[in-house]
Amino acid sequence: MKRRISYECLLVNGPVKEKVKYKEIGDRYEVKGVHHISFEVEGKPMHIQYDDTHVHLVNDQSVLHFNKDMRVPNKYTLPYGVVELHTKVISLEYREGTMKFIYELYDQEHLVTKAYMMVHYSDIDEEGVPS
Repeated sequence: MKRRISYECLLVNGPVKEKVKYKEIGDRYEVKGVHHISFEVEGKPMHIQYDDTHVHLVNDQSVLHFNKDMRVPNKYTLPYGVVELHTKVISLEYREGTMKFIYELYDQEHLVTKAYMMVHYSDIDEEGVPS
């Protein structure tokens, strides 16, 4: 069944704040305790996969891996090339219909960005109306 997906992310880089919001139709399913949320933004795929301790974010060609118990090195694709960033989970909470995730991105030892992400999903009927 298709879902209405609301994605919000506040990115804080020092004094600069950027808010990203999407409302899309996508998929949400669970396999062996791993939750999956997928949708497209302007024709580009976005996929969020998570469980109690891990998160995997894919936004087009950019991929970030997170582990609740440790900092994880990542190769992150940006429009101007690939950079190495380390991810750190601050908090990860989910309940039926909502996932909240706070994380930090580091360039070596320097904090680059702190992100506050919330994804909400709800069922829709065949006409696209929330049920």
